[in-house]
Amino acid sequence: MSTRVYPALEQSSNARRSNSQVASLETSGTPGPEMLTARELEVMLKIDVKTIYGYVQRGLIPYVRIQSNLRFSKPEILAWIEEQSHRPRLENSNGSRRS
Repeated sequence: MSTRVYPALEQSSNARRSNSQVASLETSGTPGPEMLTARELEVMLKIDVKTIYGYVQRGLIPYVRIQSNLRFSKPEILAWIEEQSHRPRLENSNGSRRS
């Protein structure tokens, strides 16, 4: 289960990792998820970077803050896009829509 960072819900105890946690991440040798900059996300989503920063300010899009830099986990962004997708309702055999 992945952890998402939303500024409005972020707890200070969860916001910082201990030195031992960071050290274990650095020495584990396994690469983390692909991280995108706001400009890379702009190209991927085809929306303006100002809109992306607006989504960040409003807590609408998952992101990671590294000091003053924002990064976006590609797998989390793809999951977020899936959550935002609206599917058409299916129709019953009698022509009425199912809810």
